[in-house]
Amino acid sequence: VMGFSGAPEIINGRLAMLGFVAALGAELSTGESVLTQLADEPTLIALTFVLFSAASLVPAFARRKSDPVGPFTPQAEMTNGRAAMIGFAAMLVYEGVQGIALF
Repeated sequence: VMGFSGAPEIINGRLAMLGFVAALGAELSTGESVLTQLADEPTLIALTFVLFSAASLVPAFARRKSDPVGPFTPQAEMTNGRAAMIGFAAMLVYEGVQGIALF
């Protein structure tokens, strides 16, 4: 189940998609950077991360495969996950260098 491709990449991609959207929404509503948000609420963010990590592991252990529906294909999920990982990393680098929130 654990390796460098397949399920771990999908799990990390899902978490990156959730994290990127959550960080973006919080930045837009508060004006604070991701690093400031993390410093302000480390316990809540860590608890959320653990909860979503556990929820993402459940399908990895299931033997049943679901059929793709519409635009929700495994390839689309992989592509969106990779984009979210790059976007989140870029946002952290930008905010670390500039010292201000991206949005």
